[in-house]
Parts: sequence; C-alpha cells; structure tokens
Amino acid sequence: MSDESIKDITIIGAGPSGLFTAFEAGMHEASVRIIDSLPESGGQLSALYPEKYIFDVPGFTRITAKDLARNLFGQANQFSPELRLNETVVSIVDKISSEGPAQTLFEVSTDKGVYLSKAIIIAAGLGAFKPRSLGLPEVGRFEGNSVHYFIREKEYFKGKDVIIVGGGDSALDWVINLIDTARGVTLVHRKDTFRAHPNTIQQIGELAKRGRIKILTPFEVKEVYGDEAIKGIRIIDGTGKEADLRADALLLMLGFTSDLGPIEKWGLDIDDSRIKVNLNMETNRKGVFAVGDIANYPGKLKLILTGFSDGARAVKSALPYIRPGDKVRHVHSTSLKIFSKTS
Repeated sequence: MSDESIKDITIIGAGPSGLFTAFEAGMHEASVRIIDSLPESGGQLSALYPEKYIFDVPGFTRITAKDLARNLFGQANQFSPELRLNETVVSIVDKISSEGPAQTLFEVSTDKGVYLSKAIIIAAGLGAFKPRSLGLPEVGRFEGNSVHYFIREKEYFKGKDVIIVGGGDSALDWVINLIDTARGVTLVHRKDTFRAHPNTIQQIGELAKRGRIKILTPFEVKEVYGDEAIKGIRIIDGTGKEADLRADALLLMLGFTSDLGPIEKWGLDIDDSRIKVNLNMETNRKGVFAVGDIANYPGKLKLILTGFSDGARAVKSALPYIRPGDKVRHVHSTSLKIFSKTS
C-alpha cells in the first residue's frame, strides 16, 4: 500500500459538520478522504429540506439549506478532499503500518473498498434516518409520486392542493413555505396542540384566521386513495367523525427514526444513539473522533454552528496522530497563501 493511498484523516459523513471539518483539516495541510452513504454531499441539508430557510447560521440573515450545503462543499473543496459518495463504511480496524516507521493506521472498510487513514473523524449526523409513515398499506404505491416525506423542489407543488400531516416544526414550517406556491394548503394533526416554536404556531393560527390555510385537528388519516396518483384522503377524529379531503399531494411530516447501523459495532462508547466524546472530541478509541449531532458531551447543543466548532477541535486533536512529535499550532486563515489576494 503506497503512501499516496493513505490519508491523514478520513471523515465519515459529508453533512455540514463533515464538510467544515474537511475545510479545517485542509487549513492544517492534512490530506482528507470523505465517505458518505448518500448520493450527494450536504447530509440532511440536501436530503431532507434543501428548500427550507435556515436562520441561525452566523453571517447569514437567512440561507436555504441547499445553498448552505453548496457553500460548505465549495469551502472544503478548495483543498481537494477525496469524496466518495454512495458508499457505506462497514468497519474500522487498527492496523500497523509496514512501510517506514511503525505507526498505527486505521483500515476503513466500506461496501465498495478498503482505505487506510491515520485518524478518523465520525460526522455521521443521526446515522441512517428513515421517515415515519402512516402505517397504511396503500401509502406505499404513492410514495415518490404524490406522497412525500421531504421537499426537494418547492416548485413541484405549484398550483396543487397540498395536505400536510404532522404537528412539529417541519410540518408547520412547510405550511408557511408553501402558501405562496400551492393552490391550497391544509394541515392535519392528530392532536389539538403542536410541538413547534411558539412564534410559528402563532403564525399559522393567524394564517388560518385569514383563510390562507386550513387546520384540521384532532384528526388522524384513515385512508389514502387515488389511481396512479393520490386524489384524496379520509380523516377521522376521536368521536368517529369522518371527512374526505381532496389532495394532489400529501406531505407526511411525522419525524424520522435513526439507526447508527454498523457504527454500533465499532467499539465506541455509545449512549442514546450518540457517541460519547470529551471536549477534545476524542472517543474511547485512540485516533477516532466524533463531531456534530452524533457526538455527545456535557453541555452539547445540537446546532449546525456547534458542529463547526466540534470539527475545528477534532482536527486539532487529530494532528498528533498525523504528525507524531510535531508541535501543534493553531492556524488562522488570514495567514495562508491559498486565501491571499492576488493582484
């Protein structure tokens, strides 16, 4: 195995935390390989809510998730990391280098290949996530056609009657985001109360009063019907009262279940589906670090910006494994030639 095939850092996950970690690694002149099971970088930003606005990223009053993902990739790509998408990491095994000075390497096995790395940073987010469905057998034949679990292109719903099922932030946010695109928006929830930000709840209440949207609670979906595409749904309340609603599209915003999958077998200290780390982002395995939503430490806030900080800490902590004996120095972007202005 030649040195060219050994990367300084392998980052597992190409979501926002993983991409910014790759940028930080590049700042420290570390070679990087990023591996992600999804077909594109960006993690949840690209896969779940690309059209949704994000308001709590420093430097932006608001930015769509897809634009943030694109910007983060562009930022990381300045250092040309190796990016492997549609590839799932199966195992991480310690291996002693047989070339040059003895050094512990990691053999990273995926469903498509085997790679060597001096350090590992896990940025796997929530792991593999799967949307919750209604539990109705007929829903499956409409999935990807007129039943959706997330929105990739808002314009797809232009001029359509849309029913959104759910009572959390995502459901209510999309009610607000689609009112100027869809012909009509109806929100159906099984309870009278919502699990969303108070300002958002107040906003949809005002929209309902003005006739911009319909809110039907407490109702559950009893049936979904149509031909090639959905035509409507039947809802029922606790008293047995039923109603039929016309629909061109059904959005099921019922949350997601997450599964760490192979990560649970990597010998890591895991609690409540998250990897325990210290404030240096170190796991219980030397040379293996975790950042972003999957990392758990006292006082952790599950925010995108927190993942950025995690990434910077993890890279600094990984440097002794990459260059044993070298003094670890903090790097400022203003001191790097790659960012200097050219005349």
